[in-house]
Amino acid sequence: MAKPVGVRINGKEFGSEETPMINHALIEEINTAYRQLSAATENLASADRELAEHVRRVRLENAEAILEAKNERTASLYLDGLLDTEEHRRLEDIQARAELNLQHAKREVDRLHLVVRLLGTLAREGI
Repeated sequence: MAKPVGVRINGKEFGSEETPMINHALIEEINTAYRQLSAATENLASADRELAEHVRRVRLENAEAILEAKNERTASLYLDGLLDTEEHRRLEDIQARAELNLQHAKREVDRLHLVVRLLGTLAREGI
């Protein structure tokens, strides 16, 4: 008969007699990793919004400089692509939030798939 093999989680060794604890620890590891990933995604989205706003302001300042130079045709073309309305920005924000929510939902599905696979493997092994 084969000797039960232990599992190492976060530097701690768990034997086969501690299976429920191992299951809980693995699920908690998965959950923690996905929470950290979600927080990082939120931070990235926030930084992306800040960068987009900064780029918009810089472009607007450049457009104002073009206007001051009395180059109306160039300034007009420049402004046409840059001066969006509050409504346009609001819709872009809504779209960005929807895309972020979709990413979170996909990761949550991935997390749940991992937990289900773990539990299925444990059930097949009779643990």
